[in-house]
Amino acid sequence: MLKLIALCQKIITNPYLGILVSLVLILPSLYIILEDITVIRKEYLLLAVGIPIYVKSLNKIFDDILNGDKNQL
Repeated sequence: MLKLIALCQKIITNPYLGILVSLVLILPSLYIILEDITVIRKEYLLLAVGIPIYVKSLNKIFDDILNGDKNQL
């Protein structure tokens, strides 16, 4: 249980790891869902978890880039 908590903290604090994990969830889910979109599958849940992680990680990366540019001025 502690390893799972530690892994979640790494995903939250490291945006590059967050993007990697979210893409691992999103891409296979999309491949399976697109075979037949009319069937409810567990991949919809994986997609619902993966997309917010992806967006949050990208947001953090872009914020770091923008803040880094301001610090150089």
